[in-house]
Amino acid sequence: MSIAYLGPAGSFTEAALSGLDVPHDSAVPYATVRQALDAVRRGEATAGVIPWENSVEGSVTESVDTLAAGRDLRIVGETLLRVEFALAVPPTGTLASIRQVLTHPVAHAQCRAWLGDNLPWADTVTATSTAQAAREVGTAAVPGRAAIASPNTLRRYGLDIVASDIGDRRDAVTRFVKVARPMTGSLPTGVDRTSLVVPLADKMQHLHTVLEEFARSCVPLTAVLSRPGGFGLGTYSFLLECEGHVDDPAVGPVVAALAQRHAAFVLGSYPRADPGRLAWST
Repeated sequence: MSIAYLGPAGSFTEAALSGLDVPHDSAVPYATVRQALDAVRRGEATAGVIPWENSVEGSVTESVDTLAAGRDLRIVGETLLRVEFALAVPPTGTLASIRQVLTHPVAHAQCRAWLGDNLPWADTVTATSTAQAAREVGTAAVPGRAAIASPNTLRRYGLDIVASDIGDRRDAVTRFVKVARPMTGSLPTGVDRTSLVVPLADKMQHLHTVLEEFARSCVPLTAVLSRPGGFGLGTYSFLLECEGHVDDPAVGPVVAALAQRHAAFVLGSYPRADPGRLAWST
């Protein structure tokens, strides 16, 4: 069985596969996060790997929303990847000739300052991934176009790098998660993370009681993200992440209480990635 990942070949997600012990010969690229997760849902793949959070831009909301909407898949692992960005053009292109830059929105956000200083006249066009941007620029060879991606990805698609290390932060890190069907959930390791969604909708006044559950139980929260609740302006769901496994004595009762009172549901309990074992995307 294959492992689905956000492609195409050369994407940052592909670079993250080794950190999740995914053999490259079993990995199949998909054009979007939704397509990768749907492949797992249909049983075409045993698991999927998608970007989840970036240290500069924050959560990858497409991944959070797509996974939370289905409620039928679970996060079973994560890995960290240090990301580096470069700008490249088709052969014979130059920095001065660039009028349009293709890249993923998260990558664009991390290179915004450099683009503003060096290419203020260029338009930015959204791509489903940095690798897709590199492939489009490399295959179409439209004058005035450029792509932002990792240096290796840009070279892979026959592009010439005209500017290196253009990220606003030199220490940018992206977290990727491995997602599978619930029957393949992770057992407690002692160094775990639990991700859950609390759909408060129009009951925002209850958020403080949700947070008090964690404070009362001394369970450390590691992330709180609000997302539109789907019931009109001012309604929200919250992605909460905490240290520990849902089967731990401290975490389990908190999750159970939130499930009973606010219909919270778990996206996964899984081993936390070791920040000391960062892989590089270049």
